[in-house]
Amino acid sequence: MMTSPAEAKRCDITGQVTLGDPAAVMSEVRAILEAHWPEGDWAPLDTLSELFCVLYAGEHPEYHGCDAGYHDAEHVLDVTLAMTRLMAGREKRWPGPWAFDADLALAGVASALFHDAGYLRRRGDRRHSTGAAYTRTHVPRGAALIRAQFPAVGLAELAPVCSRLVHFTNCHRKPEYLNVRSRQEWQLGALLGTADLLAQIAAPDYLEKCRQALYDEFVASGIAVGEHTPEPARCHYRSRDDLIQRTPGFVHGVAGSRLERDFAGAYHYASSYFGGDNPYLDAVVANCARLEQWLAPSRA
Repeated sequence: MMTSPAEAKRCDITGQVTLGDPAAVMSEVRAILEAHWPEGDWAPLDTLSELFCVLYAGEHPEYHGCDAGYHDAEHVLDVTLAMTRLMAGREKRWPGPWAFDADLALAGVASALFHDAGYLRRRGDRRHSTGAAYTRTHVPRGAALIRAQFPAVGLAELAPVCSRLVHFTNCHRKPEYLNVRSRQEWQLGALLGTADLLAQIAAPDYLEKCRQALYDEFVASGIAVGEHTPEPARCHYRSRDDLIQRTPGFVHGVAGSRLERDFAGAYHYASSYFGGDNPYLDAVVANCARLEQWLAPSRA
């Protein structure tokens, strides 16, 4: 039976920060930034948080709210918190000339907070009825939103770097070929790609959300077979069970390869942040074990 650990749902990996509460997440993010970059000006966090809330709640004049069940506000806030912790862990591991300055740290948070903004559908969109239909193109769409909306709220200086960084979350792009302006910017992008994968695979309801919400998004984008799919033979996934059966291939083959090789094992910075433990990695291992249990009957 597929059940989720309800007591941990909607909380971060430590069980202490409510992911459904943007104010709580951003308060924790600010505390981490202030502790590791005390010289920084963190006032823009309020502007970024307000823009995020307005967009995802559907209160922005140019965009509908988020209607993606997997790549939702909770996921984005989870990634943003993970990104902040990874950056702080890196600072503990590599202080001095290799460290990020406060401006780069702010860009890291901003890019995490808007890395999935490409799922938001424009008002007046007659092409699709859900933002999930933009699964294949959400990364460049998100970069375009950043370039348009950051200057509108007084954050024009963040737009260029953040619109480049979000491309590190595209699993179909090799990070060594992405456009960056410095080695440190590449390292920041590697942390963002790491945070995106780590946070979602470590989530206590990861498997349940894959089977339900992620499959629904894939149907909307034509990647998976749905009730009214015109050409089911062209879809990559044939059923919810098919998606789950292929999930080990994604976790170990795609995500594992990117985390370990493409992003140079940046997930280890979580251990530095937490003082030796890596609760994200522990949760990923636990989800892999749970996935094996799910698949055991079908493999018998």
